[in-house]
Amino acid sequence: MLLIHWRRALLALGLVLAGCKSNPPAATPDAGIAAALVQDKAPAPTPVPLSGPALSYLKSVDPERCDWVRRPLSGEPTTLFTFDAACTGTELSWSPDLEQGLVFNLPTGEGARPRLWRVDFAAKTGTPVELKGLPGGTGAQGAHQPVIAKVGFDAQGRPMALVYIVPKLEKDPAGEPFITFEGQRYPAKGIEGTPGLALAYRLEGADWKRFEAKVLSSETDSVDVLDAARLPGPNPFAAERLPGQKASESAARMLKAELPPRDKFGQWMALPTPGGMLFYRGERLEKDDAPSPAAPVRWEQNGKLVEVEGLTANDGDPLVLRLRGELLVITVLGGAHSAHVYDTRTKKLLASALDVELATLWPEPSRP
Repeated sequence: MLLIHWRRALLALGLVLAGCKSNPPAATPDAGIAAALVQDKAPAPTPVPLSGPALSYLKSVDPERCDWVRRPLSGEPTTLFTFDAACTGTELSWSPDLEQGLVFNLPTGEGARPRLWRVDFAAKTGTPVELKGLPGGTGAQGAHQPVIAKVGFDAQGRPMALVYIVPKLEKDPAGEPFITFEGQRYPAKGIEGTPGLALAYRLEGADWKRFEAKVLSSETDSVDVLDAARLPGPNPFAAERLPGQKASESAARMLKAELPPRDKFGQWMALPTPGGMLFYRGERLEKDDAPSPAAPVRWEQNGKLVEVEGLTANDGDPLVLRLRGELLVITVLGGAHSAHVYDTRTKKLLASALDVELATLWPEPSRP
């Protein structure tokens, strides 16, 4: 027994001395495992919040994969989230605190199902959101099937969906029209045309809960009649259809002399900016059509027309113009879609993105 204790003491002493040596043994079979354990226990790097002026846009990876990209006006682009759907048919939205986003894809075609992802901007990750319990979430098609029209966040940062449906019209014993949906009856008296229904749902835990419904005319109204559609929050895609005002007669003469219009029914428009006037063409395909912005575009500088730097647009290409402070975004929707950001005071091109969809300025934080 004494011999056994003596050998155990020597073994313990040898282990302690081995642990005190400065150089580890040459052969360490478990070194890789130990390193992996140490790496797993290391604290994850703290995500850096997104800040500063930037472009937001979608960039196609392949026909069924798309990147949501944030490109600072002075810096390299960053992919925030890659999702398995086409860029076309996709909508984006931001939470009020700008910490999260939603990617909503509503494809067309038989058997197509809408998809929704919730994106953490700082972590650059996205998580699928289940739509099965939401009317229209299965993608079923038909004359009286619900359709998800818009997706966004409510004021508390919860995902919210606006749904549109035209149910079958019924009449009560007195002959008054009504529609029924999800077991509730909605009077439709006085509605011009075919009555429809706009509904608002929000995600509470794992379930979609309806919190608003309004009867509307399917010929004239949309889900925008809902109070939920006007909740506060970032909406960088909002843009006037035809910003500015009609160009003065003298400006129109100067523009017509230098840039003969190619359309018969259009007009020259003037958009005031902090750095001067921007002229563009408001084109109509037909006489009674509403005009929309189109190329060509020119700055006015010292009484002369100046070309817009780096603008890849052919005459007649449709445009979207968004002015925020001193920054102007011109999105070209003709041919390969592109977006260009300008400093209106210097007229300098600050950033461009080619072959992109849904380009806009990244929202600014809300001010108290």
